[in-house]
Amino acid sequence: MRKNYISAVLLICFALKLQAQTPSINEAQRVSYFSDSYTKKIDDKVETLKAKNDALDAEAKNEKDINKIAAITAEKQVNTDLINALQIYGNVDAKKDYSELFNKLINQKRDTINNVYAQGLKSDKLTLGQIDSIYNLIAKKRKEIAALEIERDETVAAFGKFPWFFPSWKKINRKKFFHDMYSNKTDKTILLNSFALNANSDASAVQTEVVTDNMWALRVSFGSVLSISNSKSADTQEAPDEQTKKKTEQEAFSRLINGGGNFYLDVILPVFTTNQNNGDQITFYGYANLRGAMDLEGFSSNVNTSTGNGTAGLNAYLGISSDNKKFNFFLQGNANYTVGTNEFYNNLGLHNEKPFLNGKIIAGVTMLNQFRISAIVNAFGSDEKIRSSKVVVGVQVLPGF
Repeated sequence: MRKNYISAVLLICFALKLQAQTPSINEAQRVSYFSDSYTKKIDDKVETLKAKNDALDAEAKNEKDINKIAAITAEKQVNTDLINALQIYGNVDAKKDYSELFNKLINQKRDTINNVYAQGLKSDKLTLGQIDSIYNLIAKKRKEIAALEIERDETVAAFGKFPWFFPSWKKINRKKFFHDMYSNKTDKTILLNSFALNANSDASAVQTEVVTDNMWALRVSFGSVLSISNSKSADTQEAPDEQTKKKTEQEAFSRLINGGGNFYLDVILPVFTTNQNNGDQITFYGYANLRGAMDLEGFSSNVNTSTGNGTAGLNAYLGISSDNKKFNFFLQGNANYTVGTNEFYNNLGLHNEKPFLNGKIIAGVTMLNQFRISAIVNAFGSDEKIRSSKVVVGVQVLPGF
């Protein structure tokens, strides 16, 4: 069954790759229009040129040579022309221009409604069908106005910054935030978001993000994990039951740190970010998540009973990008509180079958927003069975390949 599952996953990978986008953090490049720092550079340049002109005025007052005075005057004129050009360049206001355009379109549709209503209902010989037609047209224009108002607000917001805290809370900020941080659009559900292979000496896991979408301020994703123990029993002196138990624990632990179970549903709430207009090369991002997962009998060789678990966690991400975000070096960590069924605890081999704390630290690099190489450098927890210093190396395929 597992072979068929892997084949199906790979088939979907290639069939849907043109629609692929990842819910994993994957900073996209967005043009930053006239940010405060850029405007300040223009202002500083203007002040420098004005100071030069003041110095030239003082020099001209004490100069008697006509040729030198002419040269000073010419230099001052060059500086003045440059000042004027910089002031025009620095005063370009994209927000104002887009707002005016959208408002013009909105007012045109409002005028249409007023004209249709005023002129269309003047006749005393209107039929029921004609009145229906008039009100249908008015309803259509009102719907178009509402759509334009939303587009205007989102477009204008894209030229500014989203808030530091809860950046996706306001609707107008969601489009740019999810584009900047996750390299995806918000106007449609995305299928097959990523495909990853993670492995160490104990076990290997194939992880796929099958569906992801945005819901209000939240990011929702559904994925699957298939784990396979790498333990070899040929040279071991362990009894068969002990070998089976060890493999079960290795596979269960691999699923836990790679997604939670054979199938999982993850809900993310962005809490804090420092990169408000995607112009910074260093980004800190924190978010909270709730995850529900299950292991199904038959999807893993050593799972004899279906299990379920739930996780509430806090996550932190620190990324350092190259100038054009073609390279992104990152460090990511999380801490979770996990609860599950008795069979879930038993498969992990926990000494105390009760809810536990666990987490992991990941380091890696993303290239061209398409490929990621990462390593889980440490897995920690309140029970020694869920602690591991063995490095888990992973290769992930992201959108656009």
